[in-house]
Amino acid sequence: MLIQDLGVAYLPSSMILFYLSAIIGVFKIFFVVHLMLRFLWAGLLGLSYAFPDGVIHEKLFSIGRGLKYQKPEQMALKMEKICSMTFAYPLSLVIIFMGITLILGLLLCVYIWVGVSFFYMYLLFFVSLIAFALFIILGKKGKIRGWYSTTIVSSVAAIYQSNLGKWFSLAYGIIIFGLATPIIYSDTRDFGLFFNESNLNARELEWPAKNLYYESHHDPEKRYGRLVLPSEEIAGDVLRLGLVRYEGDENVVRELKSNFKQQLDSMQWQPLDATVDLYRIYIDDTLVPVGFWKKQRLQTSGQKIFQSLIPIDSMDPGNHRIRVEKLMLRFDLISNRPGILLLEKWAVVDFYKM
Repeated sequence: MLIQDLGVAYLPSSMILFYLSAIIGVFKIFFVVHLMLRFLWAGLLGLSYAFPDGVIHEKLFSIGRGLKYQKPEQMALKMEKICSMTFAYPLSLVIIFMGITLILGLLLCVYIWVGVSFFYMYLLFFVSLIAFALFIILGKKGKIRGWYSTTIVSSVAAIYQSNLGKWFSLAYGIIIFGLATPIIYSDTRDFGLFFNESNLNARELEWPAKNLYYESHHDPEKRYGRLVLPSEEIAGDVLRLGLVRYEGDENVVRELKSNFKQQLDSMQWQPLDATVDLYRIYIDDTLVPVGFWKKQRLQTSGQKIFQSLIPIDSMDPGNHRIRVEKLMLRFDLISNRPGILLLEKWAVVDFYKM
């Protein structure tokens, strides 16, 4: 949504996605770990009520007599302490994440509405974090350090370090982040399809995700990345083709028409009257002229697409490949100066004519 509807660039959008996926993944693991420990605690609590006296040595086999066993009440109290410890640990993380999220939200608003280069937003974000860290470190013996020590974040961290050891809490957090890695990977795996300024990578070309191209395999609540087809098998003489609309393409069209007219003429590109004119459609490497594109909005996700009907009556039955070229701009990271960019494999997808 950030990229397609608000025109946010891929890099900041991917950073936001990774950040949010990391937060959700970490707290999912915290919740699962706490839930599993609570199941153990509930069992031990029930055991302490059922058998409050614990082990009766006279009724054990001879091999187990005379040994020291824990009482059910002691085990329940220990497990309660462990459960409380694991549930309280994320408290400091929540406050830190809330602060970072607030800063990112403010910078994102400035980036979208003011149009400042992402490089400067990125630089400002990390400079602010470094400045805050130096602010705390350099003020160690003054009022700044005293104020910070009274915050919940500092107090919780100090309690864990002093009671569990200096490295235990750090190792515990690293392990939780490690367990959350598969969740983060699953959430961000196919996000490269939303990188509007790039060709498909080798993995996407070799192993395309059907659910991101074909309506018959697609979850209606999720968004398409680039191209939309009804299904893999096309019956009839007309192909219904959809191209995903990206909000940022409006700026690309204006920039190309203003400053790259000579290059467009040398490329024999079609007139840029709308964002959909940034595309060229090829079927089996033959350029297909498209006379009309209709604007559509998908019912469930609300995603905007351009849709057209392409005649395929002259094509033989069998497998055919659609390739979409797209004209884009590449911006210098520091100067933000644009350069023309032709993406020859912006979208590649196969269909089978019945």
